[in-house]
Amino acid sequence: MRKLFLLILLYASLSISFGQEYTDLEASLDNFIVKKREKFGVTGLSVALLIDNEVVLSNGYGFANKENQVLADENTIYAIGSISKLLTSTSILKLYDEGKIDIDRPYTDYVPEFTMKQHFEGVQPFTVRHLLAHFAGLPRLNAKGFLTKEEKPLSRILEISKASYLISRPGIVNQYSDWGTELLAVLVEKVSKQSFQEYVRDNVFSPLKMTGSSYERITSTQSYQNGKPIPTYEYSYPGADGVIATAKDIANLGQMYLNKGQFNHGTYLSMAISTDALTPQFLNAPLNFGKNNGLMWDVNQFSQYTRISKGGIHEPFYSMLYIIPEFNMTLAICSNSNSNAVIHRAIYGKVVDYLKKVKTGEPTNISSPKLKPVTLSDDEMKRLTGLYSTDEGIVKIEQKGQRLRVYFDKLDKTLVAKPYSNNILRLKAKLLGIIPIHVMDVFMEEVNGEIVVGERYASGRRSLGGVKIEKKAIPASWQDALGRYRISQIDESEYQNLHEVELKINKFGILEISGQVLYPNKFSLRLPLSPVSNKLAIVPGYSFDFFAGETIQIVNNDGKKDLIMSGYTFTKVN
Repeated sequence: MRKLFLLILLYASLSISFGQEYTDLEASLDNFIVKKREKFGVTGLSVALLIDNEVVLSNGYGFANKENQVLADENTIYAIGSISKLLTSTSILKLYDEGKIDIDRPYTDYVPEFTMKQHFEGVQPFTVRHLLAHFAGLPRLNAKGFLTKEEKPLSRILEISKASYLISRPGIVNQYSDWGTELLAVLVEKVSKQSFQEYVRDNVFSPLKMTGSSYERITSTQSYQNGKPIPTYEYSYPGADGVIATAKDIANLGQMYLNKGQFNHGTYLSMAISTDALTPQFLNAPLNFGKNNGLMWDVNQFSQYTRISKGGIHEPFYSMLYIIPEFNMTLAICSNSNSNAVIHRAIYGKVVDYLKKVKTGEPTNISSPKLKPVTLSDDEMKRLTGLYSTDEGIVKIEQKGQRLRVYFDKLDKTLVAKPYSNNILRLKAKLLGIIPIHVMDVFMEEVNGEIVVGERYASGRRSLGGVKIEKKAIPASWQDALGRYRISQIDESEYQNLHEVELKINKFGILEISGQVLYPNKFSLRLPLSPVSNKLAIVPGYSFDFFAGETIQIVNNDGKKDLIMSGYTFTKVN
């Protein structure tokens, strides 16, 4: 009895000490968030943090509606943007767990009416797993009708697909695709015989106690840009966007995955399936480059822990959900302001720095693979020189002795690059025109006869950013089509993304389409085109960009030239 009593006292003292540690974290984190909210000009946000299955912090900061003096709290509802995709993937995995589908079977086994055009021969149909991991070879989205002022039926995505083109064979490249997630939502409707929203309500929201979550329009929380109230778009397709939720709701979702499918003392998903969801997929894909996508999750492995995350933007709302299995942590952050992750990263960093000390007793050590300068042959140099279509616009690489000159057209800046081992170019710029400083590392690889480029980060992780543009003769049909085009059809229920574009041959001798995106943010658009026939041209590359990989079409309409781009029809005006 005496030993038992001592053990109880020891356990109690440890519990008090352990609890006190998290009390300290709660206090310091609360103060940290208050300061950072003011520093970054965030009007309102809510944070839910759980460690070892205990709530450490669930609170709101600032205003849900500043004009009406409504404070943000743990029950404030936010538009969570692409975190909605996790509700879609969870629905698919629920059907998989119940034996109603097999994610390794072709998508058309469940949605046989789906068809899409392609430029490739002998393509095998993509599987449900390809869609879940963004490896199906689909474009990012169809700009026309993606954001709407009224709800559209999901079946519309099947009609859009019939007239559209894949950007690659399945299993080749990780191309983030809202389009693909909408197709998953269609599958849920087909198999469950319910509307997608009803299925998620009954089979995800309800069992995971996501009581503040729905697909309704957000009315209780105002959205802000730099402290000024601005409207947000009202609808988008529900598979990729459209969920409104509280931070503690999406933390519940994270907890289920963190606990390997267990939730509220019961099994929601099997351990095997929930673990598979957080496991990097298609690691041997030719254009993967360590992207480490799980089944709709981003997975990043560091030396002492794994960060599993998903972010969501619903202009100007911004939300993040983080899981760290090694630290038994789930963190959800939702804000109604500014569409950027700066405060989310700061809060995440504060929590992780604390947990690294508590859980490991030492800071994380990220070691970058060591690189050595190398000398390339003339043939290797010539293969690298040329024009590249990248996230940063057209980049021109020219040989200069044993170095390379890298010209960024968008910035009108030239940097000097020196080749290093592991197919790395180390770019340097002159500070004040005198001192060379290291700017970034770019990797280059030849895959299936195509040279791809991207950024290599300090951790060694690589992010695909563009491809080499093979200069081809521009067909006469495309030269005849040069000129300005104006949008010829717009539904009043749609937000207009584009109005006018120009088809031209740019200063590099490359066919190019340019214009201005109008919504949700205004920015200039310049897309190089690679003609593949007299009527079809591809926007070369693979990236997060809306239009990467898309096919642009010329159509003759009663003697006039029309361009079809991302679902919009443009008619020539000069």
